[in-house]
Amino acid sequence: MFHSLLVVSLSLAAASWALHESDVGVVDWHSRLIGVPLQNTFHGDLVLTVTASNVFAALNATDGEIVWRSIHDDDDHIMAFDVYDDLNVALLSGPGGSTLRTYDTSTGHLLLERRLHNPKHARQHELQHTAIITGRVSVEGSTALFVLTNGDTVSRIDSQSGDVAWTWSSSDNGSLVVYSHIGITPDAVYAIGLVRSKAAYTLHVTTLSIASGSVIASVDIPANLATDMPGFVFLKASASPLIVPGPCLAWLESSSIRAAVLTPELKGQVQILPGVNYTHIQDIGLGGAGQFIAFTQDGSVHVMRYGGDSLRLIWEFTDVQAPSRVHTESYFAGSLDEDGEPRIARVYWSHANRQAIHQTFTPRLAEGKGQVTGYAFPFQTHEHGVIRHVTFDGRSSETDETTRLLLTTSTGTLQLWKHNTLQWSREEALSTIRVAAFIPLPPPTASGSLSTGSTVGQGISSTVLTCIRRFSKSILHHFYTYTMGPITREVGPTQSSDTLHSDQFGFRQVIVAATTGGVLYGLDSSNGRVIWRRLFGLGWASGRVGGRVLPVKMYVLPAKAGRLANEEETTKQTVVLVTQRQAHNGLVDTVVFEVDPLTGDDVRPEDGEGDTPRSRNGPLEGKDVIQGPMIESFVIPDGQGTVAMLDEFLQVQLYPDTPATRASLARLAPSLHLVLSARISSPSSPGASSNNDASTRTQLVGHRLAFNDDVSIVHVAYPTWKITLGPGETIWETILNGKRVGEEASVGKVLGDRRTLYKYLNRHLRVVLTEVKGSGAQTGPEENLGAMCGLYVLDSVKGTVLYQVRLPAPEGRCDDVRAALVDHWLVYTYFEDRAGVGMAGGGTKGWRIVSVEMYEGKKPDDVTRSSELSSYSNATTDITTYEQAYLIPYGVTALSTTSTRLGVTIKNLIVANRRHAVHFVPRRLLDARRPLGKVSPSEAEEGLITYDAVLPDDARLSLSHNYEVANVRQIISAPSRLESTSLVLAIGLDLFLTRVSPSGTFDVLSENFNKAQLVLTIGGLALAIGLVRPAVRRRQLRGRWYSV
Repeated sequence: MFHSLLVVSLSLAAASWALHESDVGVVDWHSRLIGVPLQNTFHGDLVLTVTASNVFAALNATDGEIVWRSIHDDDDHIMAFDVYDDLNVALLSGPGGSTLRTYDTSTGHLLLERRLHNPKHARQHELQHTAIITGRVSVEGSTALFVLTNGDTVSRIDSQSGDVAWTWSSSDNGSLVVYSHIGITPDAVYAIGLVRSKAAYTLHVTTLSIASGSVIASVDIPANLATDMPGFVFLKASASPLIVPGPCLAWLESSSIRAAVLTPELKGQVQILPGVNYTHIQDIGLGGAGQFIAFTQDGSVHVMRYGGDSLRLIWEFTDVQAPSRVHTESYFAGSLDEDGEPRIARVYWSHANRQAIHQTFTPRLAEGKGQVTGYAFPFQTHEHGVIRHVTFDGRSSETDETTRLLLTTSTGTLQLWKHNTLQWSREEALSTIRVAAFIPLPPPTASGSLSTGSTVGQGISSTVLTCIRRFSKSILHHFYTYTMGPITREVGPTQSSDTLHSDQFGFRQVIVAATTGGVLYGLDSSNGRVIWRRLFGLGWASGRVGGRVLPVKMYVLPAKAGRLANEEETTKQTVVLVTQRQAHNGLVDTVVFEVDPLTGDDVRPEDGEGDTPRSRNGPLEGKDVIQGPMIESFVIPDGQGTVAMLDEFLQVQLYPDTPATRASLARLAPSLHLVLSARISSPSSPGASSNNDASTRTQLVGHRLAFNDDVSIVHVAYPTWKITLGPGETIWETILNGKRVGEEASVGKVLGDRRTLYKYLNRHLRVVLTEVKGSGAQTGPEENLGAMCGLYVLDSVKGTVLYQVRLPAPEGRCDDVRAALVDHWLVYTYFEDRAGVGMAGGGTKGWRIVSVEMYEGKKPDDVTRSSELSSYSNATTDITTYEQAYLIPYGVTALSTTSTRLGVTIKNLIVANRRHAVHFVPRRLLDARRPLGKVSPSEAEEGLITYDAVLPDDARLSLSHNYEVANVRQIISAPSRLESTSLVLAIGLDLFLTRVSPSGTFDVLSENFNKAQLVLTIGGLALAIGLVRPAVRRRQLRGRWYSV
């Protein structure tokens, strides 16, 4: 036992030097993000925001940096928030608003957390059914939190202690009335909801006593709200020392605005504003000041104000109708100034000025007038998309020079403008990266002129002299660097693509990343800065139709060959992105984009004739390849960078589609194999509906490509084998073998007794993860374990299942299962929620990681040459599998392995966990052949250590050290020019990149290496050789004269 612990400690100690404290922020970088904002509000010099990534954060309004952020789990969705006492903020989250939290706005410290109801008992409604509002309670003189949960329950909670003063629940439990808003006055709490009828919604209001929560009144208000837009506004009027007017409820009905002045007894009449036809009304955050806006049918916007007795029009914004040839859609936002007076901002894009226009309306209520000021600011719509949301800081001065606007764009960019000057910009679209890839940069010499060092056209003597000069210069340079030059680090990159080049060791590369917001980024891997950004064009849908482009797959392919200044052949690379364009009219097309990874230029071949560079301004122009959805895509191994895509009829469409690429496909089609999924009706219930999961089965179907001119003018995929999964079993992820061509340097593992285990290197392997529900999850005739997860490793050529396992599905979900397959090594993780169940690793609840290794034959020294063997051979199933499971103290969100250029370095496992950390697991700890008992001498010689069921939770294995790398979804590794070092990029809410050396930096001298001593030693030896050489020559000469 002591020996195994010592070996583990030594292995960890050997790995711990990979990242020194002085290297933090130098060899790695971390980009903290919050996600695409959904709701923003100014609070002094802070911006409070709720994002699509389920994050509640505070940003510094001066520089845009994150002051603090609160990251919520996926099942704890943020519902509403409200600031109280000017220092704290209350947040309602969870199903039905199950959890209440309060935070300090300046520090983000959690002040209070209270569970209001069990999330499992939450009631879901199609309408908004949660709300939170704060106010001072006159009876106690403290701040109370009033929360609406589940659409039928209102509670008053003390903001200091979290004690619930009272709780009221509707008698119908939300079956008839769904409450969506609450409002408070000094007299009562107003709960406002909707009653669903056959054709419309009806308003319902219940008033509650602030002191006790007892019902004062509960009535239906005659209304006829449209089901597609059941909007209403709760308004308050300014109070005077003598009169405190009641609130007002305004809504739109039959193109007319109607209003009802509310009292605690709910007695009054409905008022109608005649004469104007409206399309919809909008709450702009000024309900507390009694104002909202209404859009008319003639294209103008009216600012409406409630003065305590009725509604009236106080201002009109004309020419707002959009889209038009003059401007785009206008966005409105309201705010209060330092005196508590309302101000309204309007922002739109002007086609004529090619700038964004801002207007501010300030009502002069005392004079019965108003004032509108405005200016233009240079918003770059071709880089950041169109404006989608505006937040206005009304506390800034009324002069245009200090007006602050916070913009959220369609691409996920968050910008703060002060007058016409951009203060800061956050690229929050990076939190939605869907696909990404590393692209190596050319070396520095590649940017030099070809003629400066070219020997073309020179004679033999001139060529020799040129080579000698180059060699001498190189020797002197390396000698100086070796003797005197320290190890240099990369400084910040220049933004010019003309000087974009790699560093000496290939650590600096370009990361091309595509986001769900329709943006393609080029990032510098040395520091994470944005080199270029491009928007995806919508093609025919870019007009009135609109839509979005979702990236599906990204391929890094060779573009064309050329000669560099050093006369070495180099291959330029291009990025081909396969996307799905989803138009707002419901049509889906498959569009291919091709860009230069160094500049972001569109280099899509035009009609197959050369590369046509396009403007860097404006959106990328894609090529419509399939008029419909894409089933699968892959790269044809023809060396020309041809991408093949399958449409819904299993026809093969090529990009680029030329006679040469079609000929390549015809030549290589017999060696191409695909695995697709299909749904079939269950034989046991042929008459059942196909939409019923219990009556259908999922099949894994292998396909080959063939050409039949009687059926189609292109190649078509035909089925070759089928595997029918169990009842209720569906496929939710397919993972390909992560082996890179030419990366594996070793085909076997030499054992301690000199025998060899040969790795099973089948490039056609893939992992299929499934989810099993219903009766299909039964493991025995008398035992129903509920939902289960399945994992299969199969050969895609003939459908042979080489490894399979059933795993538990906690709470009926399989999204906790993660897997990675590279070469012959399979690793997967899952959560075991049932103790004692006879499954892999069963016995103890907790997170597990399983390591599986596959070798050729039935015993050591058996050779089948799996990497060269035909998949139709029976020897492909002749394998031996080793498997071991380990307990880990954390849940895994993503995993991958390191990757090097030649595959000589050991592959370590990179893991991102639920603790928002990234770390690596040494390959030795996951060796599937670790002995259960004492290590034998031969096993010790092989480097094996005694099996331990628990993997060490060692901080020295952390790659992210003190960084909080949140919600990692994907890990990508890429080789550098050093065989010892791999680049690792973690993609999620945050971005994190670091370098990993699994076998140590064996190909780089350490920084503390004594170069001077080595040079002096070599110089001393050379001097000694020079001194003794004459004596040796004289002795040799004497030996020749006097030899017998």
